[in-house]
Amino acid sequence: MNAERFWKIIESSRSGFDPDRLDGNMEQQCLELRRMLLELPPEEILEFRNQLLERMAVAFHWDLWGAAYIIAGGCSDDGFADFRSWLISMGRRVFEAAVANPDSLAEAANAPGVEDVFFEEFQYVPAQAYEELTEQEPPAYAGPSPVEPAGERWSEDEGNLAQRLPRLWARYRRG
Repeated sequence: MNAERFWKIIESSRSGFDPDRLDGNMEQQCLELRRMLLELPPEEILEFRNQLLERMAVAFHWDLWGAAYIIAGGCSDDGFADFRSWLISMGRRVFEAAVANPDSLAEAANAPGVEDVFFEEFQYVPAQAYEELTEQEPPAYAGPSPVEPAGERWSEDEGNLAQRLPRLWARYRRG
């Protein structure tokens, strides 16, 4: 499965949302993604999972963690995985813009229909669909799994998030 097909499936899983509805869109997207993946052969479900995990690795960056921290008023390492899952679920345009410039999330995080910026369940849908279809656990992912985020670490105490992400800081800062 190539990147184009991966992103097309993500976009299709988002279709049909009521942009003014602020609850249930995440659940609906998971259900739609599951439905779509169950129509694929098991090998393609694994390829989709691999594409998703590759993007999780790409988004493993200190500046994106800083964006999540500002938007949510804090963000643990587990929370950052859920944030990256949400970022991918938002589609290619939002994902690529955020990877290039995390400050671009100032608008995306408040877009109509966004319930939350932590979407843990989304990242598990491919494995669940694979298990449902094959009655087996998916094989281990053999791709990149960085241990440390890329980029320069930020420090809440030093106040450098305000300098790195001024639009997000202006919109979400607490106090």
